[in-house]
Amino acid sequence: MKEINILWFKKDLRIFDNEALCEAIKDNDILPIYIIELDIWSQNTHSDRQWQFCKESLIDLRNALAEIGQPLIIRTGNVINIFDEISTKFKIKGIYSHQETGDWLTYKRDQKVREWALSKNIIWKEFLQFSVFRGNLDRNNWSKKWQENSEKNLLKAPLRINSINFSIGEIPSDEIFTFKKETCPGRMQGGRKKGLERMQYFFSNKLESYSKDISSPEKSFDSCTRLSPYICWGCISLKEIFKKANISKNNNSKMLKSRLTWHCHFIQKLESEPELEFREYHPFFKNIREKNNELLYSWSSGNTGFPFIDACMRSLNFNGWINFRMRAMLMSFASYNLWLPWQDSGSELANKFVDYEPGIHWNQCQMQSGTTSINTNRIYNPIKQGKDHDPQGKFIKKWIPELKDISLNFIHEPWLLSRFNQEEYEQINYIRPIIDIPNSTKTAKKKIQEITKKDGYWDISKEIYLKHGSRKRLRKNINNKNRDYYLFPIGVEKRFRNKLITYLLSKQIFVTVNFRSITDLKYYKKKYKNNSCPYSLKWGEETLSLPFHSKTTTNEINIIFKTLRSFFILN
Repeated sequence: MKEINILWFKKDLRIFDNEALCEAIKDNDILPIYIIELDIWSQNTHSDRQWQFCKESLIDLRNALAEIGQPLIIRTGNVINIFDEISTKFKIKGIYSHQETGDWLTYKRDQKVREWALSKNIIWKEFLQFSVFRGNLDRNNWSKKWQENSEKNLLKAPLRINSINFSIGEIPSDEIFTFKKETCPGRMQGGRKKGLERMQYFFSNKLESYSKDISSPEKSFDSCTRLSPYICWGCISLKEIFKKANISKNNNSKMLKSRLTWHCHFIQKLESEPELEFREYHPFFKNIREKNNELLYSWSSGNTGFPFIDACMRSLNFNGWINFRMRAMLMSFASYNLWLPWQDSGSELANKFVDYEPGIHWNQCQMQSGTTSINTNRIYNPIKQGKDHDPQGKFIKKWIPELKDISLNFIHEPWLLSRFNQEEYEQINYIRPIIDIPNSTKTAKKKIQEITKKDGYWDISKEIYLKHGSRKRLRKNINNKNRDYYLFPIGVEKRFRNKLITYLLSKQIFVTVNFRSITDLKYYKKKYKNNSCPYSLKWGEETLSLPFHSKTTTNEINIIFKTLRSFFILN
Protein backbone atom coordinates (compact mmCIF):
# COMPACT_ATOMS: atom_id res chain seq x y z
CA MET A 1 0.00 0.00 0.00
CA LYS A 2 1.40 3.37 -1.06
CA GLU A 3 2.47 5.70 1.74
CA ILE A 4 1.17 9.25 1.61
CA ASN A 5 0.74 12.37 3.70
CA ILE A 6 -2.65 14.05 3.76
CA LEU A 7 -2.48 17.81 3.25
CA TRP A 8 -5.72 18.96 4.84
CA PHE A 9 -6.76 22.40 3.62
CA LYS A 10 -9.12 24.29 5.89
CA LYS A 11 -9.04 28.08 5.84
CA ASP A 12 -5.61 28.31 4.21
CA LEU A 13 -6.58 28.20 0.55
CA ARG A 14 -3.22 28.96 -1.10
CA ILE A 15 0.03 27.20 -2.04
CA PHE A 16 2.35 30.19 -1.52
CA ASP A 17 3.65 30.68 2.03
CA ASN A 18 1.94 27.47 3.08
CA GLU A 19 4.11 25.77 5.71
CA ALA A 20 1.89 22.70 5.95
CA LEU A 21 2.36 22.08 2.21
CA CYS A 22 6.13 22.63 2.33
CA GLU A 23 6.55 20.20 5.24
CA ALA A 24 4.14 17.56 3.94
CA ILE A 25 6.05 17.01 0.67
CA LYS A 26 9.42 16.43 2.37
CA ASP A 27 9.13 12.68 2.94
CA ASN A 28 6.08 11.42 0.99
CA ASP A 29 3.71 12.18 -1.84
CA ILE A 30 0.75 14.18 -0.70
CA LEU A 31 -3.01 13.93 -1.05
CA PRO A 32 -4.23 17.57 -0.96
CA ILE A 33 -7.86 17.66 0.17
CA TYR A 34 -10.59 20.08 1.18
CA ILE A 35 -13.61 18.64 2.99
CA ILE A 36 -16.98 20.38 2.89
CA GLU A 37 -18.59 19.66 6.27
CA LEU A 38 -22.33 20.20 6.07
CA ASP A 39 -22.85 20.32 9.84
CA ILE A 40 -20.52 23.32 10.01
CA TRP A 41 -22.01 25.04 6.99
CA SER A 42 -25.55 24.55 8.34
CA GLN A 43 -24.91 26.82 11.35
CA ASN A 44 -26.77 30.14 11.43
CA THR A 45 -23.43 31.97 11.36
CA HIS A 46 -22.78 30.67 7.84
CA SER A 47 -24.34 31.81 4.59
CA ASP A 48 -24.44 31.52 0.84
CA ARG A 49 -22.25 34.61 0.37
CA GLN A 50 -19.51 32.93 2.39
CA TRP A 51 -19.88 29.68 0.47
CA GLN A 52 -19.69 31.44 -2.90
CA PHE A 53 -16.44 33.14 -1.86
CA CYS A 54 -15.11 29.83 -0.54
CA LYS A 55 -16.12 28.02 -3.74
CA GLU A 56 -14.32 30.55 -5.93
CA SER A 57 -11.26 30.18 -3.72
CA LEU A 58 -11.40 26.38 -4.02
CA ILE A 59 -11.52 26.62 -7.81
CA ASP A 60 -8.51 28.93 -7.76
CA LEU A 61 -6.63 26.59 -5.40
CA ARG A 62 -7.49 23.51 -7.47
CA ASN A 63 -6.07 25.19 -10.56
CA ALA A 64 -2.92 26.29 -8.73
CA LEU A 65 -2.27 22.76 -7.48
CA ALA A 66 -3.02 21.27 -10.90
CA GLU A 67 -0.34 23.50 -12.42
CA ILE A 68 2.30 21.91 -10.20
CA GLY A 69 1.11 18.33 -10.68
CA GLN A 70 -1.88 17.34 -8.53
CA PRO A 71 -5.31 19.04 -8.47
CA LEU A 72 -7.11 19.66 -5.20
CA ILE A 73 -9.25 16.72 -4.05
CA ILE A 74 -12.69 17.70 -2.79
CA ARG A 75 -15.04 15.65 -0.68
CA THR A 76 -18.30 16.38 1.15
CA GLY A 77 -19.05 14.77 4.49
CA ASN A 78 -17.54 13.87 7.85
CA VAL A 79 -13.77 14.35 8.12
CA ILE A 80 -13.05 11.10 9.98
CA ASN A 81 -15.23 9.06 7.60
CA ILE A 82 -13.37 10.49 4.63
CA PHE A 83 -9.98 9.88 6.24
CA ASP A 84 -11.12 6.28 6.87
CA GLU A 85 -11.99 6.01 3.16
CA ILE A 86 -8.53 7.27 2.20
CA SER A 87 -6.90 4.78 4.59
CA THR A 88 -8.43 1.90 2.60
CA LYS A 89 -6.49 3.05 -0.48
CA PHE A 90 -3.26 4.37 1.05
CA LYS A 91 -1.13 4.04 4.16
CA ILE A 92 -1.46 7.46 5.83
CA LYS A 93 1.83 8.41 7.45
CA GLY A 94 0.86 11.90 8.52
CA ILE A 95 -1.78 14.61 8.39
CA TYR A 96 -0.52 18.13 7.75
CA SER A 97 -2.61 21.26 8.23
CA HIS A 98 -2.62 24.74 9.64
CA GLN A 99 -4.03 25.42 13.08
CA GLU A 100 -7.59 26.65 12.91
CA THR A 101 -9.14 28.82 15.60
CA GLY A 102 -12.69 28.47 14.37
CA ASP A 103 -16.03 28.12 16.07
CA TRP A 104 -17.09 25.59 18.69
CA LEU A 105 -17.93 22.89 16.13
CA THR A 106 -14.52 23.04 14.44
CA TYR A 107 -12.89 22.99 17.88
CA LYS A 108 -14.75 19.81 18.86
CA ARG A 109 -14.16 18.29 15.41
CA ASP A 110 -10.41 18.79 15.76
CA GLN A 111 -10.48 17.03 19.12
CA LYS A 112 -12.16 14.00 17.50
CA VAL A 113 -9.71 14.01 14.57
CA ARG A 114 -6.80 14.10 17.02
CA GLU A 115 -8.21 11.09 18.89
CA TRP A 116 -8.73 9.24 15.59
CA ALA A 117 -5.17 9.96 14.44
CA LEU A 118 -3.74 8.73 17.75
CA SER A 119 -5.78 5.53 17.53
CA LYS A 120 -4.40 4.91 14.03
CA ASN A 121 -0.83 5.83 15.00
CA ILE A 122 -0.90 8.70 12.49
CA ILE A 123 1.05 11.87 13.21
CA TRP A 124 -0.95 15.11 12.84
CA LYS A 125 1.29 18.12 12.43
CA GLU A 126 -0.31 21.56 12.66
CA PHE A 127 1.40 24.83 11.72
CA LEU A 128 0.67 28.44 12.54
CA GLN A 129 -1.83 30.09 10.21
CA PHE A 130 -1.60 33.35 12.16
CA SER A 131 0.48 34.45 15.14
CA VAL A 132 -1.94 32.69 17.47
CA PHE A 133 -0.38 30.26 19.90
CA ARG A 134 -1.66 27.13 21.63
CA GLY A 135 -0.92 25.77 25.07
CA ASN A 136 0.04 27.67 28.19
CA LEU A 137 0.51 31.27 27.12
CA ASP A 138 2.20 34.12 28.96
CA ARG A 139 0.31 37.17 27.73
CA ASN A 140 3.21 39.42 28.72
CA ASN A 141 5.37 37.82 26.00
CA TRP A 142 2.67 37.52 23.36
CA SER A 143 3.62 40.68 21.45
CA LYS A 144 7.23 39.53 21.17
CA LYS A 145 6.16 36.13 19.85
CA TRP A 146 3.79 37.80 17.38
CA GLN A 147 6.61 39.97 16.06
CA GLU A 148 9.01 37.06 15.68
CA ASN A 149 6.51 34.94 13.76
CA SER A 150 5.39 37.82 11.52
CA GLU A 151 8.97 38.53 10.47
CA LYS A 152 9.71 34.98 9.30
CA ASN A 153 10.59 34.51 5.66
CA LEU A 154 7.84 33.78 3.17
CA LEU A 155 7.76 30.23 1.86
CA LYS A 156 7.76 29.68 -1.89
CA ALA A 157 5.27 27.31 -3.48
CA PRO A 158 6.77 23.97 -4.62
CA LEU A 159 7.67 23.80 -8.28
CA ARG A 160 6.33 20.26 -8.64
CA ILE A 161 4.37 17.64 -6.70
CA ASN A 162 3.64 14.10 -7.83
CA SER A 163 0.17 13.20 -8.98
CA ILE A 164 -1.76 10.61 -7.01
CA ASN A 165 -4.23 7.96 -8.17
CA PHE A 166 -7.36 9.14 -6.39
CA SER A 167 -10.56 10.68 -7.73
CA ILE A 168 -10.43 14.46 -7.32
CA GLY A 169 -14.20 14.74 -6.81
CA GLU A 170 -16.42 17.66 -7.68
CA ILE A 171 -17.53 20.78 -5.89
CA PRO A 172 -21.10 20.00 -4.80
CA SER A 173 -24.15 21.81 -6.08
CA ASP A 174 -25.38 24.79 -4.07
CA GLU A 175 -28.60 22.85 -3.59
CA ILE A 176 -27.13 20.67 -0.84
CA PHE A 177 -26.91 23.65 1.53
CA THR A 178 -29.73 24.99 3.66
CA PHE A 179 -28.88 28.67 3.47
CA LYS A 180 -31.68 31.19 3.56
CA LYS A 181 -32.30 32.69 0.14
CA GLU A 182 -30.35 35.90 -0.32
CA THR A 183 -28.25 37.80 -2.79
CA CYS A 184 -25.01 39.64 -2.14
CA PRO A 185 -24.22 41.30 -5.47
CA GLY A 186 -21.60 43.65 -4.06
CA ARG A 187 -19.34 41.07 -2.44
CA MET A 188 -15.72 40.61 -3.45
CA GLN A 189 -14.76 37.56 -5.52
CA GLY A 190 -12.80 34.76 -3.91
CA GLY A 191 -9.45 33.27 -4.81
CA ARG A 192 -5.80 34.17 -4.45
CA LYS A 193 -5.56 35.90 -7.82
CA LYS A 194 -8.32 38.33 -6.88
CA GLY A 195 -6.72 38.84 -3.49
CA LEU A 196 -3.34 39.69 -4.99
CA GLU A 197 -5.01 42.14 -7.38
CA ARG A 198 -6.70 43.90 -4.47
CA MET A 199 -3.51 43.96 -2.41
CA GLN A 200 -1.56 45.48 -5.28
CA TYR A 201 -4.27 48.09 -5.88
CA PHE A 202 -4.35 49.12 -2.23
CA PHE A 203 -0.61 49.49 -1.75
CA SER A 204 -0.19 51.28 -5.09
CA ASN A 205 -3.15 53.64 -4.85
CA LYS A 206 -4.83 53.77 -1.45
CA LEU A 207 -2.30 53.36 1.34
CA GLU A 208 -1.75 57.12 1.64
CA SER A 209 -5.44 57.77 2.38
CA TYR A 210 -5.87 54.73 4.65
CA SER A 211 -5.95 56.49 8.03
CA LYS A 212 -7.93 59.45 6.73
CA ASP A 213 -10.80 57.48 5.23
CA ILE A 214 -10.92 54.38 7.45
CA SER A 215 -13.95 55.52 9.48
CA SER A 216 -16.18 56.65 6.61
CA PRO A 217 -18.64 53.94 5.52
CA GLU A 218 -18.55 55.32 1.98
CA LYS A 219 -14.84 56.10 1.46
CA SER A 220 -13.62 53.01 3.28
CA PHE A 221 -15.04 50.77 0.56
CA ASP A 222 -12.17 51.89 -1.63
CA SER A 223 -9.60 53.17 0.88
CA CYS A 224 -9.51 50.22 3.30
CA THR A 225 -7.45 47.23 2.27
CA ARG A 226 -10.60 45.11 1.76
CA LEU A 227 -8.28 42.12 2.24
CA SER A 228 -10.15 40.68 5.23
CA PRO A 229 -12.03 37.98 3.24
CA TYR A 230 -8.75 36.84 1.67
CA ILE A 231 -7.08 36.72 5.08
CA CYS A 232 -10.06 34.91 6.60
CA TRP A 233 -10.08 32.21 3.93
CA GLY A 234 -6.30 32.03 3.74
CA CYS A 235 -5.97 33.11 0.10
CA ILE A 236 -3.23 35.51 1.26
CA SER A 237 -1.07 35.04 4.33
CA LEU A 238 -0.84 37.69 7.01
CA LYS A 239 2.94 37.72 6.61
CA GLU A 240 2.61 38.73 2.97
CA ILE A 241 0.62 41.82 3.90
CA PHE A 242 2.92 42.63 6.82
CA LYS A 243 6.00 42.55 4.59
CA LYS A 244 4.27 44.65 1.97
CA ALA A 245 3.38 47.22 4.62
CA ASN A 246 7.01 47.27 5.80
CA ILE A 247 8.11 48.70 2.46
CA SER A 248 6.47 52.03 3.29
CA LYS A 249 7.74 53.83 6.40
CA ASN A 250 4.89 56.16 7.26
CA ASN A 251 1.98 56.50 9.66
CA ASN A 252 -0.45 54.76 7.31
CA SER A 253 1.67 51.63 7.05
CA LYS A 254 2.26 51.72 10.82
CA MET A 255 -1.50 51.95 11.40
CA LEU A 256 -2.11 49.01 9.06
CA LYS A 257 0.47 46.87 10.86
CA SER A 258 -1.15 47.68 14.20
CA ARG A 259 -4.45 46.39 12.76
CA LEU A 260 -2.73 43.14 11.78
CA THR A 261 -1.50 42.79 15.36
CA TRP A 262 -5.00 43.33 16.76
CA HIS A 263 -6.31 40.73 14.29
CA CYS A 264 -4.23 38.03 15.99
CA HIS A 265 -4.73 39.49 19.48
CA PHE A 266 -8.48 38.90 19.29
CA ILE A 267 -8.22 35.44 17.74
CA GLN A 268 -5.82 34.53 20.54
CA LYS A 269 -8.59 35.17 23.07
CA LEU A 270 -10.89 32.59 21.46
CA GLU A 271 -7.99 30.18 21.08
CA SER A 272 -7.36 30.46 24.82
CA GLU A 273 -11.04 30.20 25.73
CA PRO A 274 -13.27 28.71 22.97
CA GLU A 275 -16.40 29.12 25.12
CA LEU A 276 -16.31 32.89 24.48
CA GLU A 277 -18.31 32.20 21.34
CA PHE A 278 -21.41 31.78 23.47
CA ARG A 279 -20.45 32.51 27.09
CA GLU A 280 -19.91 35.96 28.59
CA TYR A 281 -16.41 36.95 29.65
CA HIS A 282 -17.76 38.12 32.99
CA PRO A 283 -20.38 35.82 34.55
CA PHE A 284 -22.26 38.76 36.09
CA PHE A 285 -23.52 39.65 32.59
CA LYS A 286 -25.10 36.27 31.89
CA ASN A 287 -28.72 36.43 30.66
CA ILE A 288 -29.14 40.17 31.35
CA ARG A 289 -30.76 40.79 27.95
CA GLU A 290 -34.03 39.56 26.50
CA LYS A 291 -34.77 37.90 23.19
CA ASN A 292 -36.96 39.91 20.84
CA ASN A 293 -37.26 38.50 17.32
CA GLU A 294 -39.27 41.47 16.07
CA LEU A 295 -36.61 44.00 17.06
CA LEU A 296 -33.89 41.67 15.79
CA TYR A 297 -35.52 41.44 12.36
CA SER A 298 -36.05 45.21 12.11
CA TRP A 299 -32.38 45.77 12.92
CA SER A 300 -31.10 42.99 10.64
CA SER A 301 -33.13 44.16 7.64
CA GLY A 302 -32.23 47.84 8.06
CA ASN A 303 -35.62 49.06 9.20
CA THR A 304 -35.10 50.67 12.60
CA GLY A 305 -36.12 54.20 11.64
CA PHE A 306 -32.62 55.55 12.27
CA PRO A 307 -31.20 56.46 8.85
CA PHE A 308 -27.51 55.92 9.49
CA ILE A 309 -28.07 52.55 11.19
CA ASP A 310 -30.34 51.39 8.40
CA ALA A 311 -28.02 52.64 5.65
CA CYS A 312 -25.09 50.76 7.16
CA MET A 313 -27.11 47.56 7.56
CA ARG A 314 -28.52 47.67 4.04
CA SER A 315 -25.04 48.33 2.67
CA LEU A 316 -23.73 45.34 4.62
CA ASN A 317 -26.56 43.14 3.35
CA PHE A 318 -25.69 44.12 -0.22
CA ASN A 319 -21.89 43.98 -0.01
CA GLY A 320 -21.06 41.44 2.69
CA TRP A 321 -18.63 43.93 4.21
CA ILE A 322 -18.58 47.23 6.07
CA ASN A 323 -15.81 49.04 7.89
CA PHE A 324 -14.93 48.35 11.51
CA ARG A 325 -16.39 51.48 13.11
CA MET A 326 -19.78 50.83 11.53
CA ARG A 327 -19.68 47.17 12.62
CA ALA A 328 -19.08 48.37 16.17
CA MET A 329 -21.92 50.88 15.92
CA LEU A 330 -24.38 48.29 14.60
CA MET A 331 -23.50 45.89 17.40
CA SER A 332 -23.62 48.61 20.06
CA PHE A 333 -27.07 49.70 18.90
CA ALA A 334 -28.39 46.13 19.07
CA SER A 335 -26.89 45.44 22.50
CA TYR A 336 -27.54 48.70 24.31
CA ASN A 337 -30.42 50.49 22.60
CA LEU A 338 -32.39 47.40 21.59
CA TRP A 339 -31.07 45.41 24.56
CA LEU A 340 -30.79 42.21 22.49
CA PRO A 341 -28.61 39.26 23.53
CA TRP A 342 -25.22 39.60 21.84
CA GLN A 343 -25.39 35.95 20.79
CA ASP A 344 -28.52 36.66 18.68
CA SER A 345 -27.36 39.86 17.02
CA GLY A 346 -23.85 38.42 16.68
CA SER A 347 -25.13 35.43 14.73
CA GLU A 348 -27.09 37.74 12.42
CA LEU A 349 -23.99 39.81 11.71
CA ALA A 350 -21.76 36.75 11.31
CA ASN A 351 -23.69 35.33 8.38
CA LYS A 352 -23.67 38.74 6.68
CA PHE A 353 -19.86 39.02 6.81
CA VAL A 354 -18.02 37.29 3.99
CA ASP A 355 -14.97 37.71 6.23
CA TYR A 356 -16.55 36.10 9.30
CA GLU A 357 -13.65 35.25 11.57
CA PRO A 358 -14.98 33.74 14.84
CA GLY A 359 -12.05 34.86 17.00
CA ILE A 360 -12.42 38.48 16.01
CA HIS A 361 -16.18 38.51 15.64
CA TRP A 362 -17.29 37.10 18.97
CA ASN A 363 -14.77 39.09 20.95
CA GLN A 364 -15.94 42.27 19.26
CA CYS A 365 -19.57 41.35 19.88
CA GLN A 366 -18.84 41.07 23.58
CA MET A 367 -16.74 44.25 23.64
CA GLN A 368 -19.52 46.27 22.03
CA SER A 369 -22.03 44.75 24.47
CA GLY A 370 -20.14 45.61 27.64
CA THR A 371 -19.72 42.02 28.84
CA THR A 372 -15.91 41.81 28.97
CA SER A 373 -15.43 44.13 32.01
CA ILE A 374 -11.92 45.01 30.79
CA ASN A 375 -12.86 47.26 27.89
CA THR A 376 -14.34 50.74 27.78
CA ASN A 377 -18.10 50.55 27.30
CA ARG A 378 -18.94 52.54 24.19
CA ILE A 379 -22.54 53.31 23.39
CA TYR A 380 -22.46 54.79 19.91
CA ASN A 381 -25.01 57.49 19.18
CA PRO A 382 -26.12 56.66 15.62
CA ILE A 383 -27.27 60.21 14.98
CA LYS A 384 -23.91 61.67 15.96
CA GLN A 385 -22.08 58.96 14.01
CA GLY A 386 -24.11 59.82 10.93
CA LYS A 387 -23.36 63.53 11.22
CA ASP A 388 -19.67 62.83 11.79
CA HIS A 389 -19.13 60.31 8.99
CA ASP A 390 -21.87 61.18 6.50
CA PRO A 391 -22.40 64.93 7.02
CA GLN A 392 -24.02 65.49 3.62
CA GLY A 393 -26.21 62.41 3.87
CA LYS A 394 -24.89 60.94 0.62
CA PHE A 395 -24.40 57.48 2.08
CA ILE A 396 -27.85 57.54 3.66
CA LYS A 397 -29.57 58.62 0.45
CA LYS A 398 -27.70 55.93 -1.51
CA TRP A 399 -29.02 53.12 0.68
CA ILE A 400 -32.35 54.57 1.82
CA PRO A 401 -34.14 55.78 -1.31
CA GLU A 402 -37.17 56.59 0.88
CA LEU A 403 -35.22 59.66 2.04
CA LYS A 404 -33.75 60.74 -1.28
CA ASP A 405 -35.86 63.91 -1.43
CA ILE A 406 -35.66 64.97 2.21
CA SER A 407 -33.82 68.15 3.15
CA LEU A 408 -30.27 67.87 4.50
CA ASN A 409 -31.55 69.51 7.68
CA PHE A 410 -33.57 66.37 8.44
CA ILE A 411 -31.60 63.59 6.74
CA HIS A 412 -30.18 62.28 10.04
CA GLU A 413 -33.35 62.85 12.08
CA PRO A 414 -36.33 62.76 9.69
CA TRP A 415 -38.82 62.69 12.57
CA LEU A 416 -37.90 66.31 13.37
CA LEU A 417 -39.61 67.32 10.13
CA SER A 418 -42.96 66.67 11.81
CA ARG A 419 -42.42 69.71 14.02
CA PHE A 420 -42.34 71.96 10.98
CA ASN A 421 -44.43 70.22 8.35
CA GLN A 422 -46.50 67.28 9.59
CA GLU A 423 -48.11 66.71 6.20
CA GLU A 424 -44.77 66.41 4.40
CA TYR A 425 -43.45 64.09 7.10
CA GLU A 426 -46.44 61.76 6.80
CA GLN A 427 -45.80 61.44 3.07
CA ILE A 428 -42.32 60.01 3.65
CA ASN A 429 -42.48 56.24 3.23
CA TYR A 430 -39.85 55.47 5.85
CA ILE A 431 -40.35 53.57 9.09
CA ARG A 432 -40.68 55.58 12.30
CA PRO A 433 -37.99 55.03 15.00
CA ILE A 434 -38.57 51.75 16.82
CA ILE A 435 -37.03 52.97 20.11
CA ASP A 436 -36.07 56.19 21.88
CA ILE A 437 -32.29 56.76 21.73
CA PRO A 438 -31.79 58.94 24.87
CA ASN A 439 -34.02 56.80 27.10
CA SER A 440 -32.67 53.45 25.90
CA THR A 441 -29.08 54.68 26.28
CA LYS A 442 -29.75 55.94 29.81
CA THR A 443 -31.44 52.67 30.78
CA ALA A 444 -28.59 50.57 29.38
CA LYS A 445 -25.95 52.58 31.23
CA LYS A 446 -27.86 52.25 34.48
CA LYS A 447 -28.20 48.46 34.11
CA ILE A 448 -24.50 48.01 33.35
CA GLN A 449 -23.44 50.28 36.22
CA GLU A 450 -25.62 48.37 38.68
CA ILE A 451 -23.83 45.16 37.72
CA THR A 452 -20.38 46.70 38.19
CA LYS A 453 -21.30 47.63 41.79
CA LYS A 454 -21.96 44.03 42.84
CA ASP A 455 -19.60 42.45 45.34
CA GLY A 456 -16.78 40.58 43.68
CA TYR A 457 -17.23 42.19 40.26
CA TRP A 458 -13.79 43.79 40.05
CA ASP A 459 -12.01 40.76 41.48
CA ILE A 460 -13.33 38.68 38.59
CA SER A 461 -12.51 41.50 36.16
CA LYS A 462 -8.89 41.45 37.28
CA GLU A 463 -8.64 37.71 36.56
CA ILE A 464 -10.13 38.27 33.10
CA TYR A 465 -7.56 40.95 32.37
CA LEU A 466 -4.66 38.74 33.44
CA LYS A 467 -5.83 36.07 30.98
CA HIS A 468 -7.01 38.17 28.04
CA GLY A 469 -5.89 41.80 28.48
CA SER A 470 -3.66 43.34 25.83
CA ARG A 471 -0.05 44.16 26.60
CA LYS A 472 2.52 45.96 24.55
CA ARG A 473 6.12 44.84 24.69
CA LEU A 474 7.99 47.56 26.55
CA ARG A 475 11.13 49.11 25.11
CA LYS A 476 13.92 51.06 26.69
CA ASN A 477 14.23 54.74 25.76
CA ILE A 478 17.94 55.37 25.27
CA ASN A 479 17.53 59.03 26.27
CA ASN A 480 15.66 58.21 29.48
CA LYS A 481 17.35 56.84 32.59
CA ASN A 482 13.94 55.69 33.76
CA ARG A 483 11.87 53.07 31.98
CA ASP A 484 9.14 53.57 29.45
CA TYR A 485 5.56 52.94 30.56
CA TYR A 486 2.77 52.55 28.03
CA LEU A 487 -0.56 53.22 29.64
CA PHE A 488 -4.25 53.39 28.82
CA PRO A 489 -6.48 53.06 31.87
CA ILE A 490 -9.55 51.22 30.66
CA GLY A 491 -12.88 52.65 31.73
CA VAL A 492 -11.36 55.51 33.72
CA GLU A 493 -13.24 58.79 33.81
CA LYS A 494 -11.21 61.74 32.55
CA ARG A 495 -10.69 63.29 36.01
CA PHE A 496 -9.23 60.07 37.41
CA ARG A 497 -7.15 59.52 34.30
CA ASN A 498 -5.68 62.98 34.82
CA LYS A 499 -4.69 62.11 38.38
CA LEU A 500 -2.87 59.03 37.17
CA ILE A 501 -1.07 60.73 34.29
CA THR A 502 -0.06 63.69 36.46
CA TYR A 503 1.29 61.35 39.12
CA LEU A 504 3.37 59.37 36.64
CA LEU A 505 4.71 62.55 35.04
CA SER A 506 5.75 63.86 38.46
CA LYS A 507 7.88 60.73 38.78
CA GLN A 508 9.40 61.40 35.33
CA ILE A 509 7.72 58.33 33.91
CA PHE A 510 7.22 58.33 30.16
CA VAL A 511 3.49 57.93 29.43
CA THR A 512 1.72 56.85 26.27
CA VAL A 513 -2.07 57.16 26.08
CA ASN A 514 -4.25 55.62 23.39
CA PHE A 515 -7.10 57.95 22.47
CA ARG A 516 -10.63 57.10 21.47
CA SER A 517 -11.30 60.33 19.53
CA ILE A 518 -9.70 63.46 18.08
CA THR A 519 -11.47 65.48 20.77
CA ASP A 520 -9.81 63.41 23.48
CA LEU A 521 -6.43 63.83 21.83
CA LYS A 522 -6.74 67.63 21.61
CA TYR A 523 -7.79 67.81 25.24
CA TYR A 524 -4.70 66.00 26.49
CA LYS A 525 -2.29 67.80 24.19
CA LYS A 526 -3.52 71.11 25.55
CA LYS A 527 -3.60 70.03 29.18
CA TYR A 528 -0.08 68.60 29.26
CA LYS A 529 1.54 70.94 26.77
CA ASN A 530 3.78 72.52 29.40
CA ASN A 531 4.14 69.62 31.80
CA SER A 532 7.15 69.58 34.10
CA CYS A 533 8.27 66.17 32.96
CA PRO A 534 11.52 66.50 30.97
CA TYR A 535 10.30 63.85 28.53
CA SER A 536 7.40 64.75 26.29
CA LEU A 537 4.25 62.74 26.00
CA LYS A 538 4.16 60.41 23.05
CA TRP A 539 0.89 60.47 21.16
CA GLY A 540 0.95 56.98 19.75
CA GLU A 541 -0.83 53.67 19.75
CA GLU A 542 1.54 51.58 21.87
CA THR A 543 -0.55 50.76 24.88
CA LEU A 544 -0.77 48.77 28.05
CA SER A 545 -4.32 48.04 29.15
CA LEU A 546 -5.05 47.94 32.87
CA PRO A 547 -8.36 47.05 34.55
CA PHE A 548 -8.99 50.38 36.30
CA HIS A 549 -12.44 51.75 36.91
CA SER A 550 -14.12 55.07 37.58
CA LYS A 551 -13.70 54.75 41.36
CA THR A 552 -9.90 54.72 41.18
CA THR A 553 -8.60 56.74 44.15
CA THR A 554 -5.29 58.51 44.80
CA ASN A 555 -4.22 55.73 47.12
CA GLU A 556 -4.98 53.16 44.47
CA ILE A 557 -2.95 55.19 41.99
CA ASN A 558 0.01 54.96 44.38
CA ILE A 559 -0.45 51.20 44.46
CA ILE A 560 -0.72 51.13 40.67
CA PHE A 561 2.53 53.04 40.38
CA LYS A 562 4.30 50.54 42.65
CA THR A 563 2.83 47.70 40.61
CA LEU A 564 4.13 49.26 37.41
CA ARG A 565 7.60 49.58 38.89
CA SER A 566 7.72 46.01 40.19
CA PHE A 567 6.01 44.26 37.28
CA PHE A 568 6.56 46.16 34.05
CA ILE A 569 10.14 47.45 34.33
CA LEU A 570 12.52 45.98 31.79
CA ASN A 571 15.75 44.44 33.05
